[in-house]
Amino acid sequence: MIHGWLLLADGFEVTEALGTLDLLRRTREIDVKTVSISDARAVLSSCGVPVLADLTMKDIRREEGDFVILPGGKVGVDNLGASQEVRDLTLSYFKAGKGVFAICAAPSILGELGILDGKTYTCFPGFQKGNGHYVDTGAIRDGNLITGHSMAYSLDFGSEIIVYLLGEEALKRIEPGTKGLA
Repeated sequence: MIHGWLLLADGFEVTEALGTLDLLRRTREIDVKTVSISDARAVLSSCGVPVLADLTMKDIRREEGDFVILPGGKVGVDNLGASQEVRDLTLSYFKAGKGVFAICAAPSILGELGILDGKTYTCFPGFQKGNGHYVDTGAIRDGNLITGHSMAYSLDFGSEIIVYLLGEEALKRIEPGTKGLA
């Protein structure tokens, strides 16, 4: 089983977070937990949808994670980027060769951390940062880095993560419906 964290901050974009989460959990081979970056498990999305995260940052064991996901949403990205804990976790995972996945405005955090330097990436237009090579595409992988363009490409983003973690064949094994809570 592959384990990872989907970081949630107030103002996150619902589809980018929960659409990706749904797709990854349907593989039944990826254990991804939602993690509130605050002390409270309740996180409010950009459109006012409250979500109860599985854990808070203080509950996670960094060494147990194989990847980290940063969803977009302008306010959510501002909140993620303002957290030194989020920045440290993201940078340490990247340096360790673990998966670092960000969509929409969230790749701007990676640019600020120098993670995009020399990398090919995508993001929502206007959020390009760092010294990488921006491409206008739905989702793209460069090494252990996967970036997504925007909410409309959430399934492309999630699919790219699945292929990276499990291989191309894993997309054919995704369960069409749920069989209880993961």
